Amino acid sequence: MIELGEMLVKGGWCQILAVQGRPDLCAKVLVPKRRFKGGKPEPDRIVSAKYGITDFLEYEWANYLKIMGRCPEDLKRHFVTMHGIENSQDGRKALIMDVVRDDRGEIAPNLVRNARPLDPRFHEILERIRREVFVAHGIDHFGIVRRNILVRAPGDPVIIDFQTGRERFRGQFWLRHPWFVRQKINRCFRKLYLEMGVKPDF
Repeated sequence: MIELGEMLVKGGWCQILAVQGRPDLCAKVLVPKRRFKGGKPEPDRIVSAKYGITDFLEYEWANYLKIMGRCPEDLKRHFVTMHGIENSQDGRKALIMDVVRDDRGEIAPNLVRNARPLDPRFHEILERIRREVFVAHGIDHFGIVRRNILVRAPGDPVIIDFQTGRERFRGQFWLRHPWFVRQKINRCFRKLYLEMGVKPDF
């Protein structure tokens, strides 16, 4: 059991909290802050009703393990390291991961908040991840956006958040078809690169 500390990052579905006694770790917990059918129920009830996911954190943990199982060893450092799910002292479930700090010792900003010029290597690494992880293995991932990519250094990206698409309607058969998944992934990366000011060449 862990003891949760101060809030480090505030997200849409979650908060990232410090772990007492472990400055190297943080904990992702879900928060009931989104309105759904007139109220603010527990997040797991929302994602169960909307996406058919019964446990949001367990789902993300399983996706993380899937991606790591297909990721080249030298690229794994560009994904935040996750350690699994634990219960907190106040009864909440928490997904435990490393705190990502930048080369100045501060909590690494995401691409939305980053104010430093990026090194060309930043894009080169993202391109390898696109080709060698997501496209090569047909892995769906809707978290390829600026808010989910941290800047550990100007040439050192770190991807956080590990959600994939779910079939919600009968017509979404394409989520099971690798060709369509690859097209979706490429669209996500094209949008990301354009927002970064980099012209995609695929």
